[in-house]
Amino acid sequence: MEKKKEEQADFILEELTPSEEELRELDMLEEIIPTEEEAPTVEGISAQEGASGEKPRKPKAVITYTPVSGEKLIRMKFKNGQFHSYEVTINYPRREVYDTKRQKYVSRSPQERKTFSTLDEAILWRNEHQNEQVEARQKKIDYKKQGATLIAAAEAYYADMEQKAEKGKLSLSYLDQLRIQTDHFRRFFNGNRTTYVKTIDTKQIEEYFQFEEDRGISRASIVKYKSHLKAIWTFMMKDRATYGIKENVVPAAQITTPKSEYKANVLNYKQIGELITEACQFDDPTFLYIVVFSMTQGLRRGELCGLMWQDIDFEKRRVKICHNRVQIVTADTTKLPKREKTRIIELHRVSYETLQLYKEWQERILGREVEPEAFVLQWEINLIQNYVCHTGKVSRKWKEIYAKINKAREKEGKELIPYGRIHDGRHIYVTFLLQGIKRDDGTIIKPASYFQVYQSAGHEIPKAMQNVSTTVYNEDVGDRWDVTRFWDEALTVDVHKAWEDAQRAYEELSPFERDLRAARKQKRMEKAKKERLKSHPPEETLQIYEE
Repeated sequence: MEKKKEEQADFILEELTPSEEELRELDMLEEIIPTEEEAPTVEGISAQEGASGEKPRKPKAVITYTPVSGEKLIRMKFKNGQFHSYEVTINYPRREVYDTKRQKYVSRSPQERKTFSTLDEAILWRNEHQNEQVEARQKKIDYKKQGATLIAAAEAYYADMEQKAEKGKLSLSYLDQLRIQTDHFRRFFNGNRTTYVKTIDTKQIEEYFQFEEDRGISRASIVKYKSHLKAIWTFMMKDRATYGIKENVVPAAQITTPKSEYKANVLNYKQIGELITEACQFDDPTFLYIVVFSMTQGLRRGELCGLMWQDIDFEKRRVKICHNRVQIVTADTTKLPKREKTRIIELHRVSYETLQLYKEWQERILGREVEPEAFVLQWEINLIQNYVCHTGKVSRKWKEIYAKINKAREKEGKELIPYGRIHDGRHIYVTFLLQGIKRDDGTIIKPASYFQVYQSAGHEIPKAMQNVSTTVYNEDVGDRWDVTRFWDEALTVDVHKAWEDAQRAYEELSPFERDLRAARKQKRMEKAKKERLKSHPPEETLQIYEE
């Protein structure tokens, strides 16, 4: 620091030679006294700087406008006589606006002005805004004559639900369902008699239910539509001045009985064992996983699809059910299980062997260990092409394989296994556990503890069964020993042996039969690959398309 101070002092006190001093004075004079060419006249000073000595200002551009012939609200803008752009001015109806300077409300006509480089852009923008004004005026006229429309009420109700979702009072998945159902309402409530809320009656609501049924909508979905419409009418009843309704016409509307109502089938314990044995005959053990964990572990379809390898504790033989993959429109959403209630289940012998076999099979195809955050349910095509199985296709695949099994059994002269949906397996699970099983030889498998059954299925204990022991002392600590005991007695299938026997039978086939099976499998894989690429093209294809 001292050295820097000395250098600075030497620089300041450095003396100039006489010749250098003279040159410096000349330079200073040139800066102060301008030459004759640079010196402005008195008139120039007065014109440019003025008496106050301000800096010279650039002259303002002269702007002129010329209307475009044949086009209203559009004019050409010129700067200094040269064309600059096209300007569009939209005048809106007069309205009361608060004037801060005058401190009172005044009537003004708001304007919106925008410039464009081409005439086509200006015309397009003007037409869009004029159409909006025409629609707004028409809606105002219609509202004065007929009142509010149902779609307007549905949108207002949806906006109210959006606010609740932002505050955390409503789940986002439920909000998506409301949005989809609102779009479905537009398909029907768009005619002369079904547009306005005042004119809609119970009969028209029933006609809407029939309309949706004719389009192939399930009865369960129509029941949800009815609940949505009831909520919209309740929402409108709170503001009768706006919507002008006196009663809720939806509750009295009847949903027609479907022509072919589905009736669930209950498999007996022997049929469950036969179905598990049949599932072991396939090269892909995914169907085996779905059968075992829906019918003997009570998992829902979304829980089957949402189970991850990290949720399974092979040492303690326990599984934590904490993910639920559901389909919303065409997308998958992973959330908490139903009622946002996680639970723990214990693995009995068959389910434990199934998971072991399933994991070994996946690792053999992948050539590595499965990732902890990967989903358990993955068909072979998913593993090969490295994409997650879509939940909406699981039920379709289940139905196809079930039909294939019964077709083969029919050829062999065996009794057909009654068809059941994936969710029917959960009903079978609960029914057997609460009722017990009576074997053909007369021996009985005792029912499991109802407390463990309800906790294992993720259900709430009925109020009639609730007491101090079930709500306080008998806490849920994840033990399902009685459920495990029941299925260990009921299921006698050896999964590993059945799988190995099926693989051995495949090796004993003739070369022709092997090639035929391989060709059929390759055909299925190519078909699945085309469907996959159609809906989800790879990144390379997207990049080439963008270029």
